[in-house]
Amino acid sequence: MSRPDIQKGVAIITALLIVAIATTVSVAFSTRLQLDVRRTSNMISADQAYLNALAAESWSRRILKQDREDSDIDHLGEDWAIELPALPVEGGSIRGKLTDLQACFNLNSLQGDAQDAGSAVARARFERLLVNLDVNSTVSQSVIDWIDSDVETTIPDGAEDNYYMGLEKPYRTANAPMHSVSELRLVRGFENPDTYAAILPYVCTLDANTPLNVNTALAEVLRSLSEEFSESDIESIIEQRTDNAFNSIDEFKAFGDNEKKITIYDGLSVNTDYFMLQTESTIGQVRVITYSVIERSDDGSTRVVARTQGVY
Repeated sequence: MSRPDIQKGVAIITALLIVAIATTVSVAFSTRLQLDVRRTSNMISADQAYLNALAAESWSRRILKQDREDSDIDHLGEDWAIELPALPVEGGSIRGKLTDLQACFNLNSLQGDAQDAGSAVARARFERLLVNLDVNSTVSQSVIDWIDSDVETTIPDGAEDNYYMGLEKPYRTANAPMHSVSELRLVRGFENPDTYAAILPYVCTLDANTPLNVNTALAEVLRSLSEEFSESDIESIIEQRTDNAFNSIDEFKAFGDNEKKITIYDGLSVNTDYFMLQTESTIGQVRVITYSVIERSDDGSTRVVARTQGVY
């Protein structure tokens, strides 16, 4: 082959190589551009979904304010307790559900000295709840140690820093009220996911003095009010409050055999100050789930005290 032919061959190979490199770079740029466009679109959709969730939050606060103006009691037959189907919005849909946070056992009510009457009642009810759920009631002692302000271990099954600092991955106790039920996963006795899952639907974390609303309380939580309660007793209470909600604790006390079976009525009420709004807002391919804790005052005014968000 002559030298001019060799040079032509090299030139053709070089040209092909340049074209291949240019094509690769072009494809990379195009792919990156598409990803950027998609990412930007998702960010815009997420912002829109979040704003829709805030609008639902504002709407829920108005419902709760109107509810307090209309009635001094709260029960599951009121407008706030009705779960609406998904509503269409521009580019997607939104749905929300309000639940009563005073329908579950407040773990922070365990805070206080053993001699304190209020915390003693709460501890007895919590232990009964654990027994009813087939959970070892001794784990209540480690929960108490987690939220109390001292570092003295409750005997025999409590746990303070001396226990947690000896774990493979050590950490310290909070020694403060819980901000989330998920903290239970750090507490001694709740290492087993099944134990945590068993109690999760029936507990919450609110201010220490928040009472239980007997008009909305979950069946297992109601049953924890007395060792003498049977399933039929709870069914009767739920049937009664569904037909006619209790207007006062005295009315609840007078129903059936409640006066004989419940010895202490401290920490009970027929109204609610704290609600949870769960909102699911979908825009395009983006779904935003928001949880808002709404506090309502006696005059009906509301405020959001906590908000968490997840994007899927």
